[in-house]
Amino acid sequence: MGIKYLSGFRGYDNAKQHLRRSVHAGSELTSSYTVLNPSQAFDQQACFVYLNGVLQKEGSGANGDYTLSGTSTITFNVAVATTDLIEVVSYNFANPTLPETIIETNTTISSAQAAYHSTAVTGGAYTTATDTLTKTSHGLAVDDVINITAATGSGTISTGRYRVKTVTSANAVVLEGMDFSALTFSADGTSIEYNKVFSQRVNNMTLINKVMVFLNGMLLVEDTDYYRDDQYVTMDTTVNLLQNAVVAIRNFGSYTTPASTDVSNTSITIADEGVATLLTSDDLTSNTTAVFNLYVSARHATATNDAYRTAHILVRAEVNVASDCYLHRAYDAGNISDEIEVKDAGNYSSISSFTDGKIGIGVTADSSRWSVVMGNRSSHSIIAGFKAAAFTN
Repeated sequence: MGIKYLSGFRGYDNAKQHLRRSVHAGSELTSSYTVLNPSQAFDQQACFVYLNGVLQKEGSGANGDYTLSGTSTITFNVAVATTDLIEVVSYNFANPTLPETIIETNTTISSAQAAYHSTAVTGGAYTTATDTLTKTSHGLAVDDVINITAATGSGTISTGRYRVKTVTSANAVVLEGMDFSALTFSADGTSIEYNKVFSQRVNNMTLINKVMVFLNGMLLVEDTDYYRDDQYVTMDTTVNLLQNAVVAIRNFGSYTTPASTDVSNTSITIADEGVATLLTSDDLTSNTTAVFNLYVSARHATATNDAYRTAHILVRAEVNVASDCYLHRAYDAGNISDEIEVKDAGNYSSISSFTDGKIGIGVTADSSRWSVVMGNRSSHSIIAGFKAAAFTN
């Protein structure tokens, strides 16, 4: 696959000193070959442990392979063999070529997910007026991802990945772009062919973040084994996902680890006529209804242009009740547009929800989550950031 171990990372010369790596034989472990004290101290926030080249999962008992203590003790749940090779890699984040925080997402493939992935479907139809895919007994759910491979018609839906926005019946779903944007195809289509593919939502992941994806400890290759979209990692149909396989995603980025009292992100690039999800109820723990302060800022993407906008917005969001989702702008300042527009309640927020020439914030809800999005129709790309704080449930 090109890079066998993470320790094969090569950065700029001035960054090498910030990578910590040590290799040990199983015979070096103590406490009946379960405890390792690496020769290099590690950072628990970004520590990777390999056993004979296979990435191990952090966790106790049946939930993982090892636990970390302090900065110098690794305890394996099961004794290793004296001939095993253990490799420990860690970053200290002073590295200018590496980001600051890691968010870990691990998924054990269920029997339903294994059966779903790489299922080919033919004979669908597409209606552009409602962005609806019609297929008898489609078996799709909200947030499922499909990869359309063929469509008959001119100006109709093109090949590529799409997210299921809503399920209108057992025979029809409404599709949207992987960035949660509304589709803009001009004509209906027939003979739609698509593959059902496994896709994992990764909160706070943007296209500028660095991501590593592992399948049962093996590092996968982006744009070959998997594809990355805004907040989604989608497997290619050629990847054989079996029941009980573990998909591990390590998402690096410059943001704070999500917490119930403070969620933030910076350096979010949004192209003109684009939309980005800032946060959802999934970013919090068991959060159905929330009230919080939202601080947003945006600037013209061209460094020589001083245009900017910032706003403080009070938000109330509730899962499954779009009419009870509210935005109240407390203040607004800047020169990038007239104001940061707010759009609340109603249906699903998309780029078409916002006024041309403006930047907008939208809040809405479906049957499984609420979400807050930022849309950009300012006629140029923007760099945005946000901070949400003082949550109440």
